[in-house]
Amino acid sequence: MPHTVPHVSSTDTIPETKAPRRRRVPKPPWLTAIEQRLGDSLVRRPHVVPLLKLGVIVPLLVLALRQIDVLPHSPAFVGGLLVAFFVLDYLHGLIARRRKDATGWIRALDGLTDLPLLLVVAGYAQALVPVPLLAAKIAVELLLLALYVAGRDAAGSRLGNAVSYASVVAVFLLTQGWAPRVVTPRTAEAVLWASTVLSTIVALYALRVLQKRFLADALSAANLLCGAFAIYYSTLRRFEISLLFVLIGAAFDGFDGAAARRFGGTRFGVYSDDVADGVNYGIAPAVALYFLLEGLSGALLGVFYAVFVVSRLVFFTLMKSASDPNYFRGVPSPVGGLTTMSSIVVFDGEPAIIGLMVGIACAQMVAFSTDYRHLGRALGGWVSRRRRRRGGRARRRALFGATIYILVLLLGIRLLEPRVAVGFILVANLAYGFLPSVLAFRRALDLRRELARRRGGTGVLDEPLTPVPVEEEPLEPVIAEPEGEEGRSLLSEGTATGPFFEGRR
Repeated sequence: MPHTVPHVSSTDTIPETKAPRRRRVPKPPWLTAIEQRLGDSLVRRPHVVPLLKLGVIVPLLVLALRQIDVLPHSPAFVGGLLVAFFVLDYLHGLIARRRKDATGWIRALDGLTDLPLLLVVAGYAQALVPVPLLAAKIAVELLLLALYVAGRDAAGSRLGNAVSYASVVAVFLLTQGWAPRVVTPRTAEAVLWASTVLSTIVALYALRVLQKRFLADALSAANLLCGAFAIYYSTLRRFEISLLFVLIGAAFDGFDGAAARRFGGTRFGVYSDDVADGVNYGIAPAVALYFLLEGLSGALLGVFYAVFVVSRLVFFTLMKSASDPNYFRGVPSPVGGLTTMSSIVVFDGEPAIIGLMVGIACAQMVAFSTDYRHLGRALGGWVSRRRRRRGGRARRRALFGATIYILVLLLGIRLLEPRVAVGFILVANLAYGFLPSVLAFRRALDLRRELARRRGGTGVLDEPLTPVPVEEEPLEPVIAEPEGEEGRSLLSEGTATGPFFEGRR
C-alpha cells in the first residue's frame, strides 16, 4: 500500500506553486505546524522511516506471531508494534508528500515496507482462507507496487490504503485467534474480497482501462457486495456480522455519492445505487427478520419491511430533482435499515419489541411530510464556514456517520458486550428519527405560550393558533363648521343640537 506522490523525473520542471490540498475536515493549525517541522526534519533522510518499518517493526511482528513464538505473544506487545507500524506509516506519508522527486529504488523501498507482512500472514492463513483469494490479493498488490515504482499511481487513495490495511489486519488477527466473534474465516474472506476488488479497480484505473466516471458505479457495486454478505451472515444467524457489513455498505454508499459529485457518473448510476441500497438496507434486514423470527410471522414482517424500504427508495428517486438536497423527506433508508438490524441484535428473543422497532422504522421512512436534516451536509456547512473564514474552499461534507458507527461497533465489541455497542447505534438512530417530531411539538407549545402572553389569557386549548387581527375603532365623523356670522353665533351660544354637537357645549 504505497503512498501516493506525484512522480516527477529529474529533467521535469517542478512548479513553484502547488494547489492547496482539499480536505473534508480542516487540520488544526498546531497539527499543521507539527507536521511541517517533522516533514522538514525527515525529508533530509527519506529512507530512514521505511527502513525502520522494513528492518525493525516488520521483523518484530513476524517474530511475535503465535506460529513462530520467539517474542512474547501478548495483545499489548503486538498491539504496540502495530501502533508503531502505523505511526511510521503516517510519518512516511509526510515524507512522501513533501518529496519533490523520488528515484526508482526509493519508490520500490516505499512499496516493499508493507508487502512482507502480507506475505507472512498469508502464508499462515492458507488453512483458513481460500488460497486462490490470497494469491489474487498478493498478485494485485505486486501489480500496484510495479505501477507505483513506474510512477503510474494517480489512482491511489486513502480509501484504498485503508481497505488494504484492514484486510492485512483482519488476516493477522485471524491467524492469531484474536476477536473470534468478529474476525472469523468468513469475515476475513469477505474483507479480502472487498480489498482485492477495490485494489483491482485502482490498478485498472492506473492502467487507464477504467475512467473516473466509473468510480461511483464501482463503489455502488461494493455496497451491493456488502449487502450480499450481510444476507449470507443473516442466514447463519450471525446478525452482528451482518450489521457490520450493512455499516460497511453504508460507508460505500456515502463514498459513491461523493465520487459521483466529483467525477460524474454513468446514466445507470442512479439505478445501480438504488439497487444496492435496496439490497443492503431492505433485503438484508428482511432476511435477518425471517431467520430470527422464523415461520409465517418472520416472513410477513420481512416482506412488510422490504416493501416500505423499496417504496421509500422509489419516492426518493422520483422526487430527487424537486427536493432540497440539504433535507430528507422522511427518514433515509440507511437509518431505517440500521434501526432494524440494531434492534435484531439488541432485542434478540423479544419479538414484540423487534416488531415495534420495525414499525417505527417503517413509519419514519414514509413520513414524507417531515423534513430530516442531512447531517453530512449540515456538518459540511459548518466546516465550510470555518474554511471560508480562513480563505479556503467550501466543502459540503465533513464526515460519514457510517464510519463512526463502524468504529463504535468494533471498539464496543472489543471492550464491551456486542449488545451494548449496538445499543449506542440504535439509540442514535432513534434520536435522529424522533427529533423533528419533538422539535415540532416544542415549537407548537412555544407558539401557544406566546399567543397566551400577548392576549393576557390563560392559554385555553380551543383558541386558534393563527393570530386574529385586531379590529380598529371607528373614526368619528368630522363636521364642517358653518360659515358666516350666523354659524359662529350658533356655536358660541350652544344652540347646536343633534348627536354631533352633544357634549361639545
